[in-house]
Amino acid sequence: MKTNFNRREFVKKSAWGAATTLTLPAFLQQSLFNLDARAQTLPSPGQDGPILVVVELGGGNDTLNTVVPWTNSVYQGARPSLALGEDDELLALGQTQNVLGGTEQLSFHPALAGMHTLWQEDDLAIINGVGYPNPNLSHFTSFDYWRSAKPHSESDDGWIGRYFSSQCSGCDATQAIEFASRPTTAFGSSDGVSPSVSFRTPNGYGWRNLEAHGRDTPLEELYRKLIGLDHLVDDGITPSSESLSYVQRSSHNAMISTRNVRDAIENGGSLQFEDWPNSGFSRDLQQVAQLIRGGMGTSIYYVHQNGYDTHRGQEGRHQNLLATLNGGLDAFANEMKLAGVWDRVVILTFSEFGRKVIENGSAGTDHGAAESLFVMGGPVNGGQFFGTFPDLAEDARVKRDSLDYNVDFRTVYRSLLQNWMGVPASAMADIFPSQPVNFEPIAFV
Repeated sequence: MKTNFNRREFVKKSAWGAATTLTLPAFLQQSLFNLDARAQTLPSPGQDGPILVVVELGGGNDTLNTVVPWTNSVYQGARPSLALGEDDELLALGQTQNVLGGTEQLSFHPALAGMHTLWQEDDLAIINGVGYPNPNLSHFTSFDYWRSAKPHSESDDGWIGRYFSSQCSGCDATQAIEFASRPTTAFGSSDGVSPSVSFRTPNGYGWRNLEAHGRDTPLEELYRKLIGLDHLVDDGITPSSESLSYVQRSSHNAMISTRNVRDAIENGGSLQFEDWPNSGFSRDLQQVAQLIRGGMGTSIYYVHQNGYDTHRGQEGRHQNLLATLNGGLDAFANEMKLAGVWDRVVILTFSEFGRKVIENGSAGTDHGAAESLFVMGGPVNGGQFFGTFPDLAEDARVKRDSLDYNVDFRTVYRSLLQNWMGVPASAMADIFPSQPVNFEPIAFV
């Protein structure tokens, strides 16, 4: 074992992760810049406090065929083959105000039966007309805007990372968990204190066993010696060397976060809800549920469901996507209720953009702008619409037949942080430096 590791060697030679493709370099990119090992003894607010689950729908969900204005003649005329109607067993939601001052009759897609039940039980709210000024219809650019909450500017930090920098300095290394091979910009922090990790599966989040490669001593034990994790009188951090301190602090937090995840999985035991669907999205939510049941001190979980870029043959594909979304969220809600923690959980779904009002020549829809978001959970003021439904008329559209927005998505984020996570209004200017004027929270929670 070398004792004169520099940072470059450490990153190059480390073997963090397992079958998940997570490696120490990928982990370091996220956590080496943002963890304070000396604060690991602080209590984790997620253990007893509010939990936020963010669900990212990748590809651009067609919310006009999700929250369906089925009585709207413009909708029916713009989608001669894709429009849903009264013969499609739609799930009635009721009327909401539109931007013209009238009302719009809305229903859920028939694949969303579980989410419809949450609506009926006042555990699901719908926010219509969500977007941002001068929308960008590129997947990558619009995702960057939603994750950074800084539209029309380049950013290396994200809204969740800035939230932690502002409100959670010294929180433990697993205050946020993203189920992905590498972290998104949402968790980036310019000042390096975003306490978050990412992995594909909790069971694969750990130290590789390299005995098959001729290493006699387990890698975990070597790192414990390197960073002094077993010191009885101090935390093992070497203050005289910035580089060594960097490595020790990073490894210290990595090992602690590994232990916390492993303990939570063991403590969580078996899930109580028996009818979980068999999908990757559902499995991610199962793992979130198990970590919550196991007492994990995580306050924000971030999961993904991809596939919503329905340019061709949308009807069957979109139904399957919505059925997968509905099945996972319905099972997760039932699990949280059985665990007695539903009143601690709020779920937000969003996509990088919606789809155009009109269908295209390939029985699909192209990239659009404004969309509808869903907020679910025990604390949610559900069974209600927020925002106003956009005008579908041709002269009211933006960006080549897209819906215009009337709710800035940063307002939704701010409402979650202020009304649910308890962030003071005075902190919002730091978390949302490009926030609109008169940025008032929405009372969906």
